[in-house]
Amino acid sequence: MTTPLQTVALQIFGVSTGFITAGGIIALSYSTVPIFLEHPNQISLRHLNALFSSGSHIFPQLATAASTAFSVLAYNTPASSSLRNQYILAAAGTIGIAPFTILVMKPTNMTLKEMGEQGEEGIKKSGGEQRVQELLRRFGRLNAIRGGILAMGAAIGLKAALSS
Repeated sequence: MTTPLQTVALQIFGVSTGFITAGGIIALSYSTVPIFLEHPNQISLRHLNALFSSGSHIFPQLATAASTAFSVLAYNTPASSSLRNQYILAAAGTIGIAPFTILVMKPTNMTLKEMGEQGEEGIKKSGGEQRVQELLRRFGRLNAIRGGILAMGAAIGLKAALSS
């Protein structure tokens, strides 16, 4: 069982980590992807691969941390309380970026990654310059949705925290 101070700390941590992580993910879609679209594809793909690499070491861990905080809050909330279900939804929403990434984004991400690794040959083999632009736009849209999923989890967690 958590103390009132631990509960507040978990609420603040879960909500703030969820929103900050969502903001970082969404910012990539609205600030970085448009810049990629303005540069030669080969350069953009090289930078996108670096972004994939660095992002994979930051965002999943932060989403897991937020989800864990909401899970602990759910576990320590009486089963008869509606807050418990809200914390469960918040936990599912914040970790929801993992299945979304694997099930929805992975084909686009892997194609872009392979194109970047293979250079001009990979771009030609995968459909050319126009295909790269299409995939970059698709990545931007899907990434914004992924951030939105996480933000919804954080918002549900905030609602639960304010209701307690």
